[in-house]
Amino acid sequence: MFKNYDINHLVRTLKTSSDPVVLFGAGKYGKLALHSLSKLGVKVSYFCDDENKNDLYLKIPVISPEELSKLDINPHIFICCSYAIEPIFFRMKEIKFENIYNCVNLFDNTDFSDSTFANMNFNETRRRVELYKAECNSLQRSNVKALDIKYIDIVVTEACSMKCQSCSNLMQYYLKPKNVDIDLLFKSVDKIMEVTDNLYEFRLLGGEPFVNVQIGKIVNKLLKYKNAKNVVIYSNATIIPKGDNFECLKNNKVLIDITDYGEHSRKHKEYIELFEANNIRYTTNVPIWTDSGTINYQKKSEEKLKHMFKNCCVNDIMTLLNGKLYRCPFSANIMNLNAIPIDKTDLVDLTNDDKKIETIKNEINNLYKNKNYLTACSYCNGRDYTVPKIKAAIQTKTPFKIPAAPSEASN
Repeated sequence: MFKNYDINHLVRTLKTSSDPVVLFGAGKYGKLALHSLSKLGVKVSYFCDDENKNDLYLKIPVISPEELSKLDINPHIFICCSYAIEPIFFRMKEIKFENIYNCVNLFDNTDFSDSTFANMNFNETRRRVELYKAECNSLQRSNVKALDIKYIDIVVTEACSMKCQSCSNLMQYYLKPKNVDIDLLFKSVDKIMEVTDNLYEFRLLGGEPFVNVQIGKIVNKLLKYKNAKNVVIYSNATIIPKGDNFECLKNNKVLIDITDYGEHSRKHKEYIELFEANNIRYTTNVPIWTDSGTINYQKKSEEKLKHMFKNCCVNDIMTLLNGKLYRCPFSANIMNLNAIPIDKTDLVDLTNDDKKIETIKNEINNLYKNKNYLTACSYCNGRDYTVPKIKAAIQTKTPFKIPAAPSEASN
């Protein structure tokens, strides 16, 4: 798919060629790629980005894809994004560019121990690099029969210590949130992992995972799977874990991803101090939200639905919720809320103990690899570079009412 390269030969080419070097993606992966190339003595001419065009990023001009297409020379383009790598690659091929690279070899040959320049600690840098490599490897292995999954979100609770009115996981619509049935969860995960060859990351979320007092048991269960590489807990820094819920975090396969919502994340400083003192792996970030946390039916053409799904930043995330495996967190929660008609082709039901394991594998394979869009896409504003950014974590005092589905949606 991408152009293969030996890093030393490519560096010599880039240093001696007059063709520009372009990093597609003015974000953290772009920062990492710039850091890597700078250490190798390679000058970057442009960032290319759909959002931050006509600006400077790290003192380098940012151009739009349209401006890039008008260059009358053949640039060397590195794809520096965390998602939609395949669509971007084909956009560049359609423009007739040939020198298109991923950053795998580049990152493999870089010492990131001093990567604080990108406002990331070493844990976050390492995780981002590994996720990028996992995504590129999955594209290379798209025709292989092995079932390799990048992420599985496990919703351990529908409850949250905050009530954000634009939560993309739709927690603001739950009237009576509840914790997961732990026995059903364990049975479901056993079935999934029996048919999965490799999983890069379990991601525990809600709501707020530490609302569930059994979170320690869940983490310790997930750590037993040898075909799963990491367990990540997404927290809003409001509840200090204690006892077994704290001790399980000391495992080097566990990482806490702390979202910093400012005044709402009232325990953020305590989190950092506690995790630093106990050598617990963590990352922390200030979120950028898109306007994608509303149940809003929109009639869309099949072409638009396919384009929307292909470019969605969560189209590679499986979500396990109440014994059912879904293709994305929005789809999982909107169906769990009974807010839209249930489409059985958009989920794998793991609650039936009589279902054969081979059937489960085929259903997961089809859901993960062969879906072009979901029923839920018609109710979602999308989660790609075109969706407007909004202020994060604006609170609501009362849950939102689920809107009635329009008659045409059920026809």
